[in-house]
Amino acid sequence: MSLPIHPHLLVLRTAATLVLSVLIGQVGWAAAAIGGDPSYFGTHRWWAWLTVAVCLLSLVAYVVLRRSAGTVLLVLAAVVAVLPLVQIALAESDLVALHIFLGVLTVMVGTALTSWTYRHTLPEHATAA
Repeated sequence: MSLPIHPHLLVLRTAATLVLSVLIGQVGWAAAAIGGDPSYFGTHRWWAWLTVAVCLLSLVAYVVLRRSAGTVLLVLAAVVAVLPLVQIALAESDLVALHIFLGVLTVMVGTALTSWTYRHTLPEHATAA
């Protein structure tokens, strides 16, 4: 049995989907807390570390498969891995407005990573290997 797509694309698409999923989850916990139940801030806080872990593991996948991923996807994966760390620093510094703005930007970059990854085809040098 053969896969309908190249295994590298399967790994990259799975990684991007997981990143977008935890980013959306993080936004959901924030919305629940801001929406009137501050007890969700605790969940939002620990989910942030889960988000960092998933984003960093995703970056590892993109680095390992960098020849298949290409420059654009590699840069997007790196940016989406760094932004949650900046988010945590902003939250610890009580810079709420900037934290919310950068949170929206982070989800946008995660969406771009996912979109570009799903539209990506393998470069010629990657398919020959």
